[in-house]
Amino acid sequence: MRVFDTERQEWAGSRRERLFHAEQYLDLPRQRNVLQRTAVVLAVCAVAFGTWALAWKDEPEPYRPPAEEGTVEPGVTEDGVPGEETTATPTVTASASPPSGFLDPADPEGFRIALPEGWSRESSPSQYGIDIVEYRAPDGIRRIQVFQLLEDSAHSSVVEAQKTASKLDGYEKIHLDYVPDPSGNEAAEHEYTADELSGEPTAGSAYHVIDHRFEAADGENYALIVYGAQGDGTEDERALLDTARAWFCPPSMECPAPEPS
Repeated sequence: MRVFDTERQEWAGSRRERLFHAEQYLDLPRQRNVLQRTAVVLAVCAVAFGTWALAWKDEPEPYRPPAEEGTVEPGVTEDGVPGEETTATPTVTASASPPSGFLDPADPEGFRIALPEGWSRESSPSQYGIDIVEYRAPDGIRRIQVFQLLEDSAHSSVVEAQKTASKLDGYEKIHLDYVPDPSGNEAAEHEYTADELSGEPTAGSAYHVIDHRFEAADGENYALIVYGAQGDGTEDERALLDTARAWFCPPSMECPAPEPS
């Protein structure tokens, strides 16, 4: 059979026909070998394509970090129904009320505390954590100070504070030690008297101070410091501290009301 050579633009004879259709002139064993190789190549290609297709289909979704507690995934409501994005705000729960004459307002810094009615509030910046918050009685002498501790131990913090307080005029230590705390976490206390306090008016007698430092429910350390006059006894400062501590709840935490005493 003759074929047309497009390159030479002429009809090719039997020799050129063999060049165009070489597989037809192979002997039987060689033809089988060519067919087997062709089949192997096609099989390998099919396996590779199938593997790629399955891998693409089963490719995992990109990692998404778990949603923080108190929030829901954007576009999904808390019950799992698609809707507008919402954010759950942690609250402080209380099934009881503070003692008579006390209020339990949520402070702008986020914590909760029980205070006597009629006290004023002021704050100042702190180098760590929440602002330093101070509540003051109408008499100008009694006050409660709240702030967050930089130190990782309540006891070590109160020991350092005692070193400074010991330089006050008329300083007398009542006690400095670990003390029980409603949370069961570490707490330490420095109770003392002093004739004067920096920046404070004259009390008419020595000041009585209870510096209570503790680890709260959020794992952070805080200070509750109560100031008063020694002349009217020490029981009123102790009552102020015990009530404030029992009702204290750190920022963004959910705390039950304390058990009645």
